[in-house]
Amino acid sequence: MLFGGTYFAAFLAVFSTISSQNDNYSAVAHQSRHSDYHNPLNITSGSNISNNMSAPSASPTTNNVRNYMNDNNVCYNDGDKSLHLDLPNLAPLTETSISIPIEHKDMSESTSVLLSGEPMGNETLEHQIEQYGEGIQEDLVTESDYELLQRITTIVGDYHPLEHEKPEKFIPVLEARGVHDNDKDEFGHRRDTLPIANSLDQYSEIKTHSAVFQFLEESDGENKVAVKSNLALKRFLAMNAQGIIVRNNPGTLSALSQKNFDDMLRELADAGLMIMTHPDVMSTLGAKDSLVKIKHLKCGLQDTYVYYDPEEFMKGFRKTIAFQPRVIKQNRGSQGEGIWIVKLKDGNYCDKYGETTVSLDTELVLMEAWDNHIEHHTVGEFIEFCIHGRSEYSGEWTSTGVGRYFDGGIAAGSMMVDQRFLPRITEGEVRCLFVGSELVEIVHKKPREGGLSATLASGAIYTKYSPDDKKFAKLVEHLKEDIPRIMDAFDMADRPLPLLWTADYIYGDTDDELYVGEINCSCPGITQQLDIVPIIAKVAIETVFPEGASSNGESSDEQ
Repeated sequence: MLFGGTYFAAFLAVFSTISSQNDNYSAVAHQSRHSDYHNPLNITSGSNISNNMSAPSASPTTNNVRNYMNDNNVCYNDGDKSLHLDLPNLAPLTETSISIPIEHKDMSESTSVLLSGEPMGNETLEHQIEQYGEGIQEDLVTESDYELLQRITTIVGDYHPLEHEKPEKFIPVLEARGVHDNDKDEFGHRRDTLPIANSLDQYSEIKTHSAVFQFLEESDGENKVAVKSNLALKRFLAMNAQGIIVRNNPGTLSALSQKNFDDMLRELADAGLMIMTHPDVMSTLGAKDSLVKIKHLKCGLQDTYVYYDPEEFMKGFRKTIAFQPRVIKQNRGSQGEGIWIVKLKDGNYCDKYGETTVSLDTELVLMEAWDNHIEHHTVGEFIEFCIHGRSEYSGEWTSTGVGRYFDGGIAAGSMMVDQRFLPRITEGEVRCLFVGSELVEIVHKKPREGGLSATLASGAIYTKYSPDDKKFAKLVEHLKEDIPRIMDAFDMADRPLPLLWTADYIYGDTDDELYVGEINCSCPGITQQLDIVPIIAKVAIETVFPEGASSNGESSDEQ
């Protein structure tokens, strides 16, 4: 490796010499080391979890250096001189720091600095991106790559991925730093990331190393440092990792950066890495039309339909609402936005599906799941809002949403799902949390009195149950039948189940009838369920290294 111990020692020696020169600014580059010293959770497989969120103290190596990390910038102070540079978000300053000088020169021509202290000109960068940006080639990890990787790497345990040789088993956790980082803690990480990484490192059955890396927001290509950093990350992961656990919350990155992030994961998967969870699995299972694909399973509603274009919606919805109350769901909403419970105002439904079609002036009563507010509109106004948003034909809407659920077409994931309304939604949803095929928790999400939404924002109350609770014995029985068939239902039988995912069930006519209303495998948060991280580590390691799991199982059987 280019950045092995010998190279790194030389690297420090050079900069120790330069740092003695006068008229230089000092910067601090970080190797953020998260082990028992720093990580708030010290987890081993099967152990109890203790939470200690105390922060480590920052210890700069020189008294005249102040490290300031906020809003993607860094301040460097040297006596009465100061320099302010826009840089990607850095890992927090912890126990290991390197004092690196920056030459005292006019920085007006460049707003980005490499750890070597040399300004990175756009012409040089564009040349490198053009040269290295296509495909993954193992022999193209450069010294510059390693310098950039220092900024986005968090060390876990005793293994330093940028200093040590390639390990036999390496499964890092991948986050993103983006335009919306409200899911991060004071150290710049998701609150469940470091517990997962530590549990990977400390799993005793199959020795596996881990680390945390961060993909940076590229700002539509304007942030040249981020673009190059992400390319370096892709090359490094291709060389060193066998699998990756992805913890990137939707909306963290801009649309273009998210596409580049997903494309990188696809390319790494094609190179042989196990991506947990693959972006195609996330988008396929998380799309609302997944409810149509599973309608033949125990958990599915047979009368579930999907509309991929406005014409299908105009025709199909007028037929389904004539028969019974419906739930109409846009594909891209979250927390209930754009999910409508729709009823005929006069309650005069036909006896048989397809028997009649309602007129455009038929009056509707609508409730949006986001906040349980009520709207009164005609069928024509509702269709207009769903297709074109607010217009002279849609009437007055109080919803905070904008409608236009078909914008961008199927290429942008635009669609609407039409399901039978289940009256017992007033009793709430039953969320099942899975790690792979293992059910680890059941949560009953009960709406506030008089409401239908089961989101925390709407005031719902959450009650947790263990998977073996007798209250949900029938649900668990049906799950055992459905789980082996789910990936096949999506034409993905060759892929594993998502590493971490949820399914929200709604009660049917009896307590034993529950139907899936939504699947989420994008990035379910588990900050309230950190006791399951050893299970996540175990399933991830055994997914990436199945031969190790089987050999360990055989040896234990023999003993």
